[in-house]
Amino acid sequence: MYKQHQFFKAADDRRGQASFCPNCGQAVAATDEFCPNCGFKLHATTDQPSPSVNTAQSTTSSTRKVRQQTQRHMPTWGWGLIAVIVVILIGGYLYGQNYYQPLNQLDRDLTALKTGKGLAKQVTSTDPSLKITNDSVKPMVTYFKNNRKSLASLASSLKSRSATNDYGIQFVKTGKSWLFFDKYQLQVTSVYATLATNHRNVALSVNGKHVATSNKATYEHKIGPYVPGSYTLTAKGTVSGHQITNKGTYYLRANGQTYDLDLRTISFTVNGTPNTTVYINGENEGTINSSGTLALNDIPWSNRMMLTGKYKAGSQTLTAKQTNVSDAEGQDVDLKFAGVMSKDTASDYLNGIFTAVSSYTSTGDLSDASDYDDRTLDDYFVNGTDNTDYKELVQMAKGYYDNDDVLDVTYEPTVLSTVPAAKQQSQITYDVKYDFTNSEDERIQVFRYTATVEKTGGHYKIVKITPAQKIRSYTKSDDSDD
Repeated sequence: MYKQHQFFKAADDRRGQASFCPNCGQAVAATDEFCPNCGFKLHATTDQPSPSVNTAQSTTSSTRKVRQQTQRHMPTWGWGLIAVIVVILIGGYLYGQNYYQPLNQLDRDLTALKTGKGLAKQVTSTDPSLKITNDSVKPMVTYFKNNRKSLASLASSLKSRSATNDYGIQFVKTGKSWLFFDKYQLQVTSVYATLATNHRNVALSVNGKHVATSNKATYEHKIGPYVPGSYTLTAKGTVSGHQITNKGTYYLRANGQTYDLDLRTISFTVNGTPNTTVYINGENEGTINSSGTLALNDIPWSNRMMLTGKYKAGSQTLTAKQTNVSDAEGQDVDLKFAGVMSKDTASDYLNGIFTAVSSYTSTGDLSDASDYDDRTLDDYFVNGTDNTDYKELVQMAKGYYDNDDVLDVTYEPTVLSTVPAAKQQSQITYDVKYDFTNSEDERIQVFRYTATVEKTGGHYKIVKITPAQKIRSYTKSDDSDD
């Protein structure tokens, strides 16, 4: 066991002229690998610098320099990349906040309802049996494409967060998008319904797809689930040797409803404008004759038989108001166009005009030209006193007043027909019987006119009147035609 001694380097040790064993202090040669005195291995120690205060300071200083160099030499592009990433993250978040706002999501959903594009992704249901696909949502798209007012009503209801509406659709939160943003979808009612018919061997179908065939006289079949929307329900069968089809389009939206697809026929008469083509559920049923009627016999019945008509007025085709005629068996049904006068209304209207004309003819005072309800003559015309036909009517009445040979004039209008002329317009064809009393005899003249009338501000007003067509002229004394 060797005694351990502590030695210090000589002041001139830096010159490398003498070396000592660090273990025992014995002088050793630079070429010695082991101490000749204690056998200590020398080269492992001599290869490494002896610890000293200067070395420690040098190491500390060196570390500081390395750190300083690391900070000083951070690449500029690195800082730029970090800045770009931060900007992208902030911008993406702000964009997402706006994009996923509930009202913005609802606007996109309503657009999808209107166009059908991407709608299936926006629709959900609480019924796992209802499969939401591009095909299953088509009936909903079809309904809102054909009923823009209903789409507007639904939009208003959803935006006001109304708890219920007439369409079986709600706007609800269903999860998260990108972890941060609330996700909303259109949640639809799952529709189950019942089809009923009244004969055996009747084929039942939904949108052209066969769903059942009846096997008894009183038959019911449950269908569903379906997305709310327009569906064509059809029953086909033979009754008393006649092939009958009960076909109708329905908006399915509520559970538990039964749709009557009985096979039977009904007959009724349509009254309307001559030459109007009549349709029931889109099927052409015939044209109204010159007498203004069309008899429909043994028409296949359904509980939604929508009657309408189309009338060609010049370059326009006008469509009559729809009427459900399911309960019209044996009845007369009037086919009406929006803004078009009935014959009774037209008769009252013309009587009012000629009451005002008669008053002016009698007094020669234009302020007296009004009807029994004090409606002035000019109020019957579009543009009032500036209307050309108003001016001619006033001039005619004043002429009769100024004619000393004419002792009295009476006016008797008779409506012959009223037909659609354009949107909110109608044409009234009418005769006016002029009865002149003079000093010698009583002279009768009949002239025919056609007035174009439009509904403005709740009142009918004359747009124009065609030139008079003379029909008859005779004196009361001999009743002979001229």
